Amino acid sequence: MDSVEISNLVLRATALTKTNWLHAVYILEQALDEYPDNLRILLNLGEIYLERQIFVKALGYFQKAIAVKPNDPYILTIIGNCYYATGEYRLALSYYNKITDVTPEVLYNTALCLTYLGMNKESITVLDKLIQFLPDNPFIHFMLIEQYMRIQNYETAFQYLTKAEKRFGNHKQLLLLSAILHAKRGIWLKAYHCFAEYNTMNRIVNPEQLIAYSQAAQKIGMDNRAVELLKSALSFNPYISSTYEELVRLQLQMNDYKGARESMKLAKKHLVRISPVLKILQERIHNEE
Repeated sequence: MDSVEISNLVLRATALTKTNWLHAVYILEQALDEYPDNLRILLNLGEIYLERQIFVKALGYFQKAIAVKPNDPYILTIIGNCYYATGEYRLALSYYNKITDVTPEVLYNTALCLTYLGMNKESITVLDKLIQFLPDNPFIHFMLIEQYMRIQNYETAFQYLTKAEKRFGNHKQLLLLSAILHAKRGIWLKAYHCFAEYNTMNRIVNPEQLIAYSQAAQKIGMDNRAVELLKSALSFNPYISSTYEELVRLQLQMNDYKGARESMKLAKKHLVRISPVLKILQERIHNEE
């Protein structure tokens, strides 16, 4: 089979993938038996499985392809992407790092891998490179703000937040980041208003965000609103001990012993075991009875 015949076979298989992809695989594998090192056949087989998110099978063909053509940037990228998609972030990085002439896609996925591995400073370094390629992409700015918050460099995070607000305006994701950042900086009134505005645009259902929203409400004297938000957090996830701790502590501060007892009952119902903090709070409730 010459190169023209192989090209025709690949074209036929590509057309077949729309109606009978398994038959397309069969045709290509038959050809691969005769030409095991043919790059076009290997890549087409890998791409058929990749399109269907059958990553293990796709990787098998791409690994054979990289053996035929080592250091090929496209093959290295696609192998890295397969490992990234399956959560094998260290393996994904090992392939991304072999690419000499990196693309924005590779930089973005590298930054995400580093983030998921908790390597936040390294992720920032990559994002700083990426933003040179894509200065108008808001999500890169958002990631930089998040990364600086994770390493508790709130001043630099605020600088990036200010730049992003000037560039992208009243973006809802920026409102949420602003709320979280102002809460971490102890600027509670601003944090509360950002949370409230974001909540009107996109209802908050994340328990951690609701707890931060509640804390902001409490800090500006809106205790009843803080209680509502903590109860809302529990309605989305009733299995987080710290939420009950915050709620019961606040209810006791408000002298709402009936509410505290009800919250404690809910905690006992949903939690496998009561935390030491909840045990102390329970004693306080008993002492008031």
